[in-house]
Amino acid sequence: MKSFFKIVAMVLLAGVFSCSDDELRITDTVQQLDAVESVNDPYLLASVIKQTSLFYQNMSFDNRRLPSAVQHMQSNYQSGDNFYSGFKSPIDDMYAAMNILKLVDGSIGLADKRASKAHKGIFITFRVLLFSFMTDFYGDVYYSEALKAREGILYPKYDKQQTTYNGLLKELDDATALITSGTEPIDKSYDLMFGGDKTKWIKFANSLKLRLLLHASAKMPDAGAKMAAVASLPIFTEATDNASISYVGVTADNSWKGGTINWGSVDEFNKRRPCKTLVDKLTDLNDPRLAIWVAPVENPWTTDKTKNGVSVTTTDPNGFTYTSKWEYLDRTNKDIAAQASNITDTDKLYTGFIAGMLSDWKNGNGHYNTAAGGVVGNFKVSQFSQLFRQNKHNLLKAQIMNSDEVQFILAEAAAKGLITGSADAYYRKGITNSLLRWGVKQADIDTYLKQGSIALPADKAGQLAKIADQKWLSLFLVSSEAYLDLRRSGLPNIFNNGRLSGFPFPLRYRYPGNELGQNKTAYDLGVGSLTPAVDDQFSKIWLLQ
Repeated sequence: MKSFFKIVAMVLLAGVFSCSDDELRITDTVQQLDAVESVNDPYLLASVIKQTSLFYQNMSFDNRRLPSAVQHMQSNYQSGDNFYSGFKSPIDDMYAAMNILKLVDGSIGLADKRASKAHKGIFITFRVLLFSFMTDFYGDVYYSEALKAREGILYPKYDKQQTTYNGLLKELDDATALITSGTEPIDKSYDLMFGGDKTKWIKFANSLKLRLLLHASAKMPDAGAKMAAVASLPIFTEATDNASISYVGVTADNSWKGGTINWGSVDEFNKRRPCKTLVDKLTDLNDPRLAIWVAPVENPWTTDKTKNGVSVTTTDPNGFTYTSKWEYLDRTNKDIAAQASNITDTDKLYTGFIAGMLSDWKNGNGHYNTAAGGVVGNFKVSQFSQLFRQNKHNLLKAQIMNSDEVQFILAEAAAKGLITGSADAYYRKGITNSLLRWGVKQADIDTYLKQGSIALPADKAGQLAKIADQKWLSLFLVSSEAYLDLRRSGLPNIFNNGRLSGFPFPLRYRYPGNELGQNKTAYDLGVGSLTPAVDDQFSKIWLLQ
């Protein structure tokens, strides 16, 4: 059947169109036809969940552009991501999202024909998620005319971002109504995310609506009222309420990217280092996530000559053991003296790679023994912990949205007076859920929350800064949202950290290069909506204007 549909689609389209631009659109039609063949709803659901979850997670570790931009990660070798170079060129992530949307829209059509209301509602939720990614990162994108090649629309228009946002919010209302009214069961084994629990799918849809309303809160006068209405509905509240899936750890496709199956050589893993911004914040707060995420420095500097050569062994909460050997900062050693100007951290077991630094391992905290370290070795800067070198682990998830994010959304909204409720209660719940999600014991969480450095101040600006700090930490490895939140709020104010002074923070992705050649009319109108009307990373989309 699939081959028949492909042949018919290609013959029909080839008979009508002849230019190369039109031929590039044939694949769109074929993939849509394939998606609506006679496969069952559970199978399609599993595929949509997996593809979307991996799409989001790969942006947070495998691809360094976003985690480096938000200063959770820095590149240790051959990359300009430490100072936003990845934003300079057109980015094809819009097409990656559209490839999944072809499957999603085909699945919606099939579920509709079968009267599978609950499945249709879930598929619509993913449709909103992926279209929101596109418009959040690019600005005006195709939406109302997207994926309609079978209806003869091969060159869809770009909808205004405001129109798209209104449409997506309406679709989420439709999704929750369909999931609620749907009577067909959701197969537990195929529902990789919530194990067939419809209530959690409703929570996800409502939580996603809160995310979008916060994104647009500066542009929608009634955003507060809408957020208050959603806050009274089922949303993610508990630490186990997370839109994420576990890794199986058997094949490259179902294993964590940093593990030995995907990266047999440790060199690729060593190219990614915790950013000094992240490590310093965790250290300052006595945050238990430090030892979970970050490995001690292999050879930390010390100013105490008596500690020179002394080894210290540490075991992190997940049972991974590390050995560090102190090295005296001997400025009479010509090799050490040559790198002395780059030494920023001494007498610390945990040290991050400076934000905005050239990704040259020689510069990382004065690392000088490059012959022993190899091209990606750096004995003076922390690696990520061995947790992230596993193929699977109960703490490793392909994440889209977590309950802690939702609580921080509510905390910010309450601090701004957009909704009622205690900003402090939401804030502390967000911290608690994040720490629980990373395996921290409740007793240690209680101790953490008692610190004066955690308490919310009385003033609004101070509250928003504290909330942003903790939300930024909670969005570790949820880099797409960490970037959007940092761009929207300007908090935490980390933009001039390290060596980033003089590097303006990018505000959007440039449209894929193919749009200029294949869909120029729509592209030109989309660029015309930007301020200034230039397709670069610094032009403002509607959300930011």
